[in-house]
Amino acid sequence: MLKTRYRPALLTARTSVIEGIVHKLSCSFPFLLTQAIDLSPTSAAAMKPRQLLIAVKSFAGPSKAGREVKVARGSLLCLEDGRGASPDGTFWVRVMDTEKVVLLPPRVAVELTGASSGLLEAVTNGDERLALFKKEQLMQRLSALREGDQVRVQITSASGKKVRGIIRYRGPIDKSKHSTSIIFGVELGSAAGKGFTDGTFKGHKFFSCRENCGVFVPVNRIEPDDLPEDPLSTPELEIGDRVFFKMDDSTPTGTVVYCDYLPKKQETGVFVGIHLDKPVGSWDGLFRNRVLCHIPSPEYGMLLPISKVHKGDLAASRERGDHKTKDLGVLKKKKNGEEEEEDEDEEDKEEEEDKQYNHHLLEINSVVEVNDPPIYGVIRWIGEPPDEDEAVAGLELEEPLPSGCTDGQYRGTRYFHCQPNKALFVKLRHCRPDSRFGSLQNLENPVLRCNPLDFRGYASSRVEEDTPPPPLGDQGMEHLSGWKKGIQGHCNSCYLDATLFCMFTFTSVLDSMLLRPADKNDGPSYTETRDLLRTEIVNPLRKNGYVCATKIMALRKVLETAGHSSGFTHEEKDPEEFLTLLFRVLKMEPLFQIRSAGQDPHGCIFYQIFIEDHLTRTVPTVQELLEGSLVTGDLKFTEAPSCLILQMPRNGKNFKAFRTIQPSLELDLTDLLEDSPRECCVCQGLAVIECPDCYRDHSFGARHIKQFCKLCSQQVHKHRARRSHQPRPLHLPEELSRLASLPDFIPRQTMQLFGVLCIETSHYVAFTRHGPDVHQWLFFDSMADREGGLNGFNIPQVTPCSEVADYLAMPPEALQGLDPKSLPTYARRLLCDAYMCFYHSPSLGLYK
Repeated sequence: MLKTRYRPALLTARTSVIEGIVHKLSCSFPFLLTQAIDLSPTSAAAMKPRQLLIAVKSFAGPSKAGREVKVARGSLLCLEDGRGASPDGTFWVRVMDTEKVVLLPPRVAVELTGASSGLLEAVTNGDERLALFKKEQLMQRLSALREGDQVRVQITSASGKKVRGIIRYRGPIDKSKHSTSIIFGVELGSAAGKGFTDGTFKGHKFFSCRENCGVFVPVNRIEPDDLPEDPLSTPELEIGDRVFFKMDDSTPTGTVVYCDYLPKKQETGVFVGIHLDKPVGSWDGLFRNRVLCHIPSPEYGMLLPISKVHKGDLAASRERGDHKTKDLGVLKKKKNGEEEEEDEDEEDKEEEEDKQYNHHLLEINSVVEVNDPPIYGVIRWIGEPPDEDEAVAGLELEEPLPSGCTDGQYRGTRYFHCQPNKALFVKLRHCRPDSRFGSLQNLENPVLRCNPLDFRGYASSRVEEDTPPPPLGDQGMEHLSGWKKGIQGHCNSCYLDATLFCMFTFTSVLDSMLLRPADKNDGPSYTETRDLLRTEIVNPLRKNGYVCATKIMALRKVLETAGHSSGFTHEEKDPEEFLTLLFRVLKMEPLFQIRSAGQDPHGCIFYQIFIEDHLTRTVPTVQELLEGSLVTGDLKFTEAPSCLILQMPRNGKNFKAFRTIQPSLELDLTDLLEDSPRECCVCQGLAVIECPDCYRDHSFGARHIKQFCKLCSQQVHKHRARRSHQPRPLHLPEELSRLASLPDFIPRQTMQLFGVLCIETSHYVAFTRHGPDVHQWLFFDSMADREGGLNGFNIPQVTPCSEVADYLAMPPEALQGLDPKSLPTYARRLLCDAYMCFYHSPSLGLYK
């Protein structure tokens, strides 16, 4: 009995010894983990600590479901309990970022041991995690940090600057998940007030400090501070002190009359109110209608962050040669071995030139600041509104302002959408790059910068083999959905990104432009453009779900050169310009032929809908718009096209003829074709006469094409209001003209909607249908997010948006009663911002 009773304890002890030996071996020889080790029983395995590894190389391996899973370098991997190694040395791991279980090949991962495991687990970026893992000495120093140590901390992930602070907490902060990741709680020093916590996280108190004077950060945003100064010291400045600061081309001086946090804005840090010696200011002593100090007039007042103010007399400071004089525009440079003071006016001139250059590089989604003290925001629109003679930027601010802001409207015109009081419109030249993103020296040409070296972290592979569209339905959605999916945007490329995504992602109707062999009349530019589009863009998009911006830039360069059209590498163009140039360079036949009465047919790539005043419905369908446009122009399609691209009625990118347009899910072209059998709109017999005047007759039923059999036409036109109409005979095939009645079955010539290109102001996005079900829709934005500042990278995103189908299938009468502002985001963008609708005929696409 005694031997049986203590056997589990002995077994557990023996297992612990074995585990200790294995752990020591794995520390010295990490790749021994590729050998199968079975430590029974199950209860002992359950007590084992979690074993984490880091992928030192990117790899792909099969999942449990048999699908290939791609794992990026720097990913954290957890060894799956109960899964032994296979004969080839691989073993099963769980990718902690995605929770997918994958078979890990040998020699691509290293085990994390000791404190480094918890430290790196808290780092969310794989590249940063791997780079930190490789710095052994730095990791040893970081592992040794404890509460009370002085450090430098990066307050936000977007800011490159580190400020001083003191560690007040070290350990996990997510109690609900029993996390082992190590987070540092830091009390800020000179940046007090710019944090986001008082030591509390999700209701748990981890340390104590003043409100907004603490932060919680992972190890990659912290570093030891070996400097002897007190990290919690703040600049000493008191009311009555003499100060000076840099402003444009001058250095104003004055006296401090306020020095404190702004009311309810502690996160912005300490501000200084200055009574100026000369009238060059713009502050009246108020903040949000609250009096901070007395200023005789706004010209003698200035409010600045304390970091931009220098204590003392300006002349005395220059005599002392303070290092701060560099901030005043007085630079030192060596000449013939001696230091020489550079002319201040010349330095100001260079600074102004730098500013002008910065303005040219600012684009949609650039993070900027304006005013002084700065107001931070993101550019959502750039253009020239009516009555303005220079570029204006529409900013979405980080924080709402009590006055002077809107929800995206400017002088009664909407340019973008955002929350109330967060849209600020300013002249573009007044914007400057957000200073919180660190120094923006060495600004680069965005076209030259778009190269494989700079974009190596976003590269996409070349795919030579012809690749069909991904499977329709849920499988296709999973393949394309997520961040870093679709086509990466760069330097005003959204018009091209969204158009290509619509044209090729889920349909092969336009694949003929990828496959035509070159003939003797084709030059080198044809083959280069065709192969670039096929192997670098369309095939990778379909196979891997992602295309890097460098591939699009290569296409833009080829089109600019081959098409002798300037601006395609950097300027914002329209989709119709791109389509016209692409078809011309690839020598593609027009997608359809259209004929005006009595004229020769005209080949078209797309058709721009135009309207007349008689159209009164406030929410028309694309079917109604197309019919009205063709009837007004007396136009007909010569034959049913396999692909039809329709441009919505609008004047440029801003003026829209209709506030809302409902893209028709199915487009019926039967009554819009030449020599096609049509049925009488009254008796459903064989129509032999059509009447454009009846179409415009508001009293004669619903607005649609009016065609009649001979008898019905006589009856309809006996009405005194229609006696002046001029009906005309239809052109029918000879075999049909001899028939007295319509055959039992004549198929309708219909096309399906597969994509919609949208633009709100200056940014194009796309909606694409990924399956036969009406609810299978995806939304694509090539610039959905941005990593880094002015020289950063756009991150594309593809998002499922099945909810838009409810509004596409809604009766137009019901849609008319809805306020567009009340619609869900994706539905509003689809219905209010439609620019081009893409239709295809699945059956005809097999032959054309």
